[in-house]
Amino acid sequence: MPHWNVRTFGGGHSAFSPMRVCLFLLLVLPISAGAQLLDSIGLFLQEPPRVVARLDVRGSFVSNSNVRFMGAKLGLQHAGRFQYGIGYTFLLTPVEQDVTVDGFGTTARLRMGYLTPYVDYAFYQRGSWEVRIPVQLGIGSGSVVYDDADGNTQRYARTGLLLYEPAMTVQYRFFKYFAVAGGWGFRLVLHTSEDLGERLTAPIYIIGLRVLFDDVWRDIKAGTE
Repeated sequence: MPHWNVRTFGGGHSAFSPMRVCLFLLLVLPISAGAQLLDSIGLFLQEPPRVVARLDVRGSFVSNSNVRFMGAKLGLQHAGRFQYGIGYTFLLTPVEQDVTVDGFGTTARLRMGYLTPYVDYAFYQRGSWEVRIPVQLGIGSGSVVYDDADGNTQRYARTGLLLYEPAMTVQYRFFKYFAVAGGWGFRLVLHTSEDLGERLTAPIYIIGLRVLFDDVWRDIKAGTE
């Protein structure tokens, strides 16, 4: 049987404590809307879907290191409000640690990569403002690798990973095809076997400039018809 290990973040506090904040915002508030929310999503799903593709860059932390995760997503969107699909995310920032191999110290590197089924719901749209709740799951693996004396990459530790990443984002469109966005959330990580020597459960944050390629493509397509 695999050993499930829920990592903690900081000062001995359980990762589930900060998760309560996210769960309140992402689950309790929508549930409080009850049938109205479900009816709205049901109406959105009746609208014809259109394909959406995007890059996803998220800031976060691994132990005490500030890192970036890069992802690519492909999905369907209904009525500009409800979106679902799948993607792939990997650790972009180098994260190193010191390990001992056969009695000798060396520097190892952390690797992470996982598939990300996701849903994304825009519960507020007014003028140039939009507030969304993106939630993604992660199924993948993590490993710690090092280079041996011959320069070959060797594996020091490896584990399967299961992730849950709820978030909330706010976007402001200031030109037709451009918007600035910011958001926050949490990454909960469970791993199935070996310890990777790093705290993976941590807050996540999203901030940056967005190019609205979906709108660009829609206008190009409309101009050719």
